[in-house]
Amino acid sequence: MRLFTLIAATLFAATAAISCNSSSEELLDIIVDPPDRKEIDVSMMGVNNFFLTNQQGGFGEQLVEIRDTLGLKFVRVLFAWTDDVQPAPGVAPFYGFYDEIVDSIPPGIDILPVLVHTPTWMTDSANWIEGNPRTTWVENWLRPTVERYAGRSGIIGWEVWNEPDLLAVQSDIVLGLDIPANYVELLSASNAVIRSVDPTKLIVIAATESINQDFPNNLNYNKDLQMLGAEALVDVWNIHYYGEQFERIVVSGGIADFLGGLSKAVWVTESGEANPSGQLPYVETVWPFLREKIPNITRIYYYRYANFGVEPPYGLRQGGNSVSDLYMHLRDR
Repeated sequence: MRLFTLIAATLFAATAAISCNSSSEELLDIIVDPPDRKEIDVSMMGVNNFFLTNQQGGFGEQLVEIRDTLGLKFVRVLFAWTDDVQPAPGVAPFYGFYDEIVDSIPPGIDILPVLVHTPTWMTDSANWIEGNPRTTWVENWLRPTVERYAGRSGIIGWEVWNEPDLLAVQSDIVLGLDIPANYVELLSASNAVIRSVDPTKLIVIAATESINQDFPNNLNYNKDLQMLGAEALVDVWNIHYYGEQFERIVVSGGIADFLGGLSKAVWVTESGEANPSGQLPYVETVWPFLREKIPNITRIYYYRYANFGVEPPYGLRQGGNSVSDLYMHLRDR
């Protein structure tokens, strides 16, 4: 009786937390019998690498380790528009860091650059093209970057921004991307440039913060993007997934229903676990469940290759010679 009461209370709490109608039977099944661990499909796995530390060697050495030691073929990187890249309007962007990444791509690896962020001078509206900060971002950052690397075989596509619902850099606030219509405006202009300048490359929509967290707000942002026509502007829909919250996948009108209803492939470009001894159980539980419930997921990128500074220890490499259980599994399989 106590067990039944506990299950019923948990089910009620889960149903109340998601604030929508759903099958109590399916939710109860997830609560009582969580997903089992299963082997992941490494052929669909990639990794984020931001090349922020030289502890693991040069850019080429890191990419070769990812390919040869870990057996991964897909790498997601950040191409951030910062003061270091362009300290003032009218000054040509400095691409040295990004050139080194692109020039280091070995055969058998494709990279997905994420075009993101703004230099501080973007906070002055006098520097905007036609008074529009989003037009300015596309013309002064996305266009020259895509033109510079157009046709490079190691680049699979272009991801237009990262987590537009989150303010990560203070100057980014001028773009107003927390409003879905503003992001779709930026995406539409980006689509026109990429299709004309680098037409063989994929266009990847920006993922929100983890779609299963702050539920249903992050999911609703995705739904708003689709309603505003974003699906027609991209080749790949993109999500981030941290934590578990399996009931939010299966709930009626939830994550699986939304993503499964898209006409495009879905990539999970960030997903991971901060505990270096819990990474393997996490991916072997969450990722197979996601792919079972959302069959149009075709890639999942682990977050991330190596730790940096004081950030949470998500890295496959933990610093020095210390590596996580997932790193060892990939290396030794």
